[in-house]
Amino acid sequence: MGLLKMLKIVYIHVGNEKQEYLNMLRISIASVRKNMPNIEINILTDKNTAEYLVSCGFFTDVLLKIIPVDVPEDLNVVEKSRYLKTNLRNNIRGDFLYIDSDTLVCCNLTDTLIEQSVSMVLDENRLLNEQDDKGEKIIHQAKMRGYDFLGYNHYYNSGVMLVKDDKSAQLFFQKWYEEWNKTRKPKMHQDQFSLNWVNKNINVINELDGSWNCQATASYKGLECLRNVKIIHYLSLQDAGLYQLNDRDFLKQDIDNESIQKIIDYPEKGFREFHMFAYDSVEYKLLQTSHFHFIKRIYDKHKTMFKFCEKILKMFRKKK
Repeated sequence: MGLLKMLKIVYIHVGNEKQEYLNMLRISIASVRKNMPNIEINILTDKNTAEYLVSCGFFTDVLLKIIPVDVPEDLNVVEKSRYLKTNLRNNIRGDFLYIDSDTLVCCNLTDTLIEQSVSMVLDENRLLNEQDDKGEKIIHQAKMRGYDFLGYNHYYNSGVMLVKDDKSAQLFFQKWYEEWNKTRKPKMHQDQFSLNWVNKNINVINELDGSWNCQATASYKGLECLRNVKIIHYLSLQDAGLYQLNDRDFLKQDIDNESIQKIIDYPEKGFREFHMFAYDSVEYKLLQTSHFHFIKRIYDKHKTMFKFCEKILKMFRKKK
């Protein structure tokens, strides 16, 4: 049993070509430092990225360590990140709190007790069969990797992990890496399918409440977690994302420290204007139909055709 203030917070960052990912890391680290000024922060990376992070001048905090790791050169940037994530337990000594870069820490966590080997929050802050499609997309993609998740409802999100330095955690990460490496293919580099397959078989993960990984842009359950939120996980760059930091154009800018301070002062309020529909509303039902997905595909792939059709339909729209 250890105190979080004795632990390390760990990030993974690979690559130096995309400004938006560097800015996500900067903002997340700033949120940690605002709430926990004396906690050690580690950035796990490959050797080339380590040189870039040192030279960029953003990470001069004396309690922040940039740790280069030998990573297979035949992996692409995304795969290198997944390699580091599935090998975390081999490269970090002691207990640690791992968080993805697309996160904001909202409070001081230094009094938290870590009692379990590996602890995480459910994906979308809800059971798999409670997701909008009843988990069908995840189950289908898992089958492409040779995994059967039928009946497996506790499907976990790897964006926030509390990890002890014990044999159970070591075994879990070892098997996680083996499964990820075995199933990875071009455009199939995700880590959560292999993570949950390992857990389905050896049942190591302890469920944390949603406040630890509040996926506020994923579902209404995520929004419910905002009341006592510890860590917001806004789920990276999304077209039409609900959160300010889902905006790729904003994150591509040279963001100054004053702008970062405004974000981390009130992270739970950093939402764009958006609309919500009840499950039994006509609007929500229409969004689930094949008609809607067909129209969306035309909009995405054939905007000129979409605009032409819209002009024609406007002529027939009943005026109020």
